[in-house]
Amino acid sequence: MKKHLLLLSLFLLWMNSSYANVVGADTQNFNPTTNGLDFVTVHSSETLKPGILNFGLFLNYAVNSLPNHEDTTTQTRTNFQDSLLSADMNVGFGILRNWDVGFSVPMLLSQSVTSDVAAFRGQFAETGLTEFRGNTKYRFLGNDAQGLAAVVSFNLNQIVDNPFAGSNPGPTFNFELAGDTTLEGVWALGGNIGYRLRQPGDKLPNVPIEPLGDQLIASAAVSYLIPSYDVKVIGELFGSYPMKDTVFASDRDLSSLEALLGAKWDVNRSIALHGGFGTEVIHGTSSPDWRIYTGINWVLGPLYGQEKEPVIYRVDETREDSSEEDFFYDNPYAIKGKPLKKETFRARDILFEFNSATVHPYAKQSLQEFVDYLMGPAGFKRLIIEGHTDSVGSEAYNQKLSLKRAQMVRKVLVSMGLPGNKVVAVGLGESQPIADNGNFQGRAINRRVEFQVSR
Repeated sequence: MKKHLLLLSLFLLWMNSSYANVVGADTQNFNPTTNGLDFVTVHSSETLKPGILNFGLFLNYAVNSLPNHEDTTTQTRTNFQDSLLSADMNVGFGILRNWDVGFSVPMLLSQSVTSDVAAFRGQFAETGLTEFRGNTKYRFLGNDAQGLAAVVSFNLNQIVDNPFAGSNPGPTFNFELAGDTTLEGVWALGGNIGYRLRQPGDKLPNVPIEPLGDQLIASAAVSYLIPSYDVKVIGELFGSYPMKDTVFASDRDLSSLEALLGAKWDVNRSIALHGGFGTEVIHGTSSPDWRIYTGINWVLGPLYGQEKEPVIYRVDETREDSSEEDFFYDNPYAIKGKPLKKETFRARDILFEFNSATVHPYAKQSLQEFVDYLMGPAGFKRLIIEGHTDSVGSEAYNQKLSLKRAQMVRKVLVSMGLPGNKVVAVGLGESQPIADNGNFQGRAINRRVEFQVSR
């Protein structure tokens, strides 16, 4: 439902319709990502796996985010106070490997505006929908720990008589580059930089405000995972810079910059809860004195694309841009030239029953193929089986579970014909993550068994 702004002065309240960290519910510089991975408003390079569906609902309460105008009679600022309660309803979906899409519906739930000068007061005429937002992300470079992605998004303004968009504006398009890296499995860094291409409409008659033009947009994030609590502490900066000045009679800058500090708690594989606090860094457009937010992400799937057979694949140490999926459809036992003196193979978590060391019956086919390879012409002198877990649970429990899993795999391989005196099982617990333990997809990658082959 579209809504009109109530114009009680020469100036209307700020109605910036955009995406990518710089606006959420139209008057907010807050926009949660639709895939729910890694950070809050900053994109990582990671995409949802094929068939994974994420639902998100975020609420945020912001105080004093609207422009404070001067009284043209007394040339003094009004005693202007405002608060807005807004919501973002998000959905994200993994289409193919390294490609996902998302859609957002932001809305204004309630508002409170007071001023000591009745002639200068701007507010929404009614609450409700403010815009539609859509986005798509493609990861073109990276592995399980870091990467780069291209993000393209659009905004469709749903506010009538918005002076900052103009009369009958076209859609806004945003083009961004997103990068991230994970350090030691607990630290994560991310950054976005891009360009917002606006298609403003005609200037509204009798309103001395020009529709906004294009903007540069940028954001950065850092997070730290507390494994014992499955909680990730997140800090973010996000802002925008106009490519040209426009008429904007306010004590606020056209640029914006806001800081956020929050936490994400992974309740289980499917549900993550968010909460935090934000404040302005620059007294810019739509930046509040302070805000608080809370949210939930709920993951379903995969609805399709799930592997039915566990796969053991070779880890190619020479390829920095390779990830787990790159090897799913390759022949891990294809040898070009002389066999390497050392090789590393990796098996996914589905070798085992959930939270146990029991090997799935259907995993034995993959293990038998691995045995046939080792007993073939390539041969081997020593095989070390390493068990690895994610960070869920205590360190002592994960150490014990990883050792049990490695020992169980050793037992199966020896029963299939490998000489027991050449095979050693070790448990490394959660000590050597290869992906971010701060989201469910990264934890699934970290739950693994690795095979170190020496010749």
